[in-house]
Amino acid sequence: MQIVDIIKYDGNDNNKQWLIYKYPSDEFVLGSQLIVNQGQEALFFRGGQALDLFGAGTHTLSTANLPLLNNFVKILFGGKTPFTAEVYFINKTVNLNMKWGTSTQIPIEDSKYGLILNIMARGQYGIIIKDSKLFVSRIIGAIPLGTQKDFLLISRYFNTMINTKVKSVISNFMISNRISFLEISQYLYELSEVFKTQIEMEFERFGIELLNFYCEAIGPHPNEYQKLKQFKEEKLFQNNTSDFILKKCPICGKENSNNLNFCGYCGNRL
Repeated sequence: MQIVDIIKYDGNDNNKQWLIYKYPSDEFVLGSQLIVNQGQEALFFRGGQALDLFGAGTHTLSTANLPLLNNFVKILFGGKTPFTAEVYFINKTVNLNMKWGTSTQIPIEDSKYGLILNIMARGQYGIIIKDSKLFVSRIIGAIPLGTQKDFLLISRYFNTMINTKVKSVISNFMISNRISFLEISQYLYELSEVFKTQIEMEFERFGIELLNFYCEAIGPHPNEYQKLKQFKEEKLFQNNTSDFILKKCPICGKENSNNLNFCGYCGNRL
């Protein structure tokens, strides 16, 4: 394999925001130039271990700036000593456009109408890779040389956890506070803060900082509105017909309107 003298990554041209890139070669020499662009970090990896990390700038690889790798593979001093390692470029820029949404419906009994309705929720969140070593070690794993991953990797990885937390918070919040689904949109900011508190610790375990977490909408599945419409129509019909139901006075036996509390003939309490 050809030994590389210049190691760099300038991003992609497919308009996707890349997350991590594994350099296509693992054969290098001391004296090679490592060019790390702004908003990037470069991580040397060997034998399943995250070793030396480089920030933005141009670096001439030497035993001085590869202390961990030097201990691992015993790089010799002087000359263009060849060595093998994996190099990952990590995107350190902020991404504030991460989308989330409940993959399944949340059945909740509405406190106002007594109906069991299926609720959905969606929103977005922002992240930044805080600890590149921890992130690569825990999430990336073994990927082929030359592989690039975009931010969808994080969405897929955390989607199940986010869904579980969001469903639990919404259900508990609506039930404990006796909030109807027609009122829940008034509490989006408050719920967003609760979501972030519940979720951010899980992101930190993987070297990711959760900058914000917003809930943009909570409401019934579109099909549920028909159920509510039918319920309200039946309720209205019951209210409108209740005045025409008669009840008999137990004392005088006369029939009275259903909305009366006392008999109109003898005055007895109905």
